Amino acid sequence: MEKIGIFLRMLVSILTRGPSRLTLAGNYLDAWNAHNVDRVLELTGGGSYQDPLTGGAVSGDALREHAKMLLKALPDLRFELDGPITAGEGTVAARYVLHATHTGDLPGQIGFDAVAATGKRIALPGTIFFNFDAEGHPAVSNLFDQVAFGEALGFQGFLLPQQMGDYSFGAFYRLNRGSMEAPNAIGLTWIRMEDGQKGFDHVATITRDVLEHLSTQNGFVTGMVGARKPDENGHSYGFTISAWEELENMDQILASPTHQGVVHEFMKEKVAYATHSRVYQLVRTKPLMIACRDCGKKNNAHNKSGKCSACAAPLGDPPPYW
Repeated sequence: MEKIGIFLRMLVSILTRGPSRLTLAGNYLDAWNAHNVDRVLELTGGGSYQDPLTGGAVSGDALREHAKMLLKALPDLRFELDGPITAGEGTVAARYVLHATHTGDLPGQIGFDAVAATGKRIALPGTIFFNFDAEGHPAVSNLFDQVAFGEALGFQGFLLPQQMGDYSFGAFYRLNRGSMEAPNAIGLTWIRMEDGQKGFDHVATITRDVLEHLSTQNGFVTGMVGARKPDENGHSYGFTISAWEELENMDQILASPTHQGVVHEFMKEKVAYATHSRVYQLVRTKPLMIACRDCGKKNNAHNKSGKCSACAAPLGDPPPYW
């Protein structure tokens, strides 16, 4: 009998509140399709909103800024219902397909404020849930596959843990301004942060700015930056590798106001928990080898003939050393 009573209470709730909540869900999607941010906030009321890009539940001004960002990045954004809107006890759900073209900036990470427009179109399935509290305020959860979203825009997506045994996983990027010179000196700096996402974002921005500065200096060959985002304890990790034509090229940055400013920030202003730098000079080297596209034989990429030593086919262009 108790189960029957629960079912009857649920049925009464659905019959009395369901129609208005179904209307709310439809109006909510209509507001997004009309790109009416004020209406989205009005319908959210005293509740909250989240999707895979918000980093948690947002409301008020934070929701307004998020909605404006999405509509700027995806100015033709449109939710197309993919089935009926359904209601349950305190919940309304709707399946949809998100149609949009990426013609504006999306938020970036690891030191990049924004990801430039790709011009690609997406048709991404998802589900939006409205969970109502006792006062009728909705907690809106807009769920879609973030990896599928990124891959549809040509972004890289990997499913990797932060830590697996002795292995740590993260992301990296490389900066090369077209130098084809061989490096004879390498600089390596690593850094560890313990103050969560805020500290990680700050250090990532500094690191990217420093790498941009280094790339303008004489003798710069290539720079690489790697990072592991904060774990459950707020600990994160990063490193920078810079490759230079000669050791003397690295010495010039010591007097740079940009470099001195970064050193001051790390050493005096409690940015990061630990940091260390080392410089390495060339001891031995081997030729850069490339494969013949006809027979597969590896050849010295810089041999004078420009031909494969096995089949005499023309060799392709050598890549940068780093």
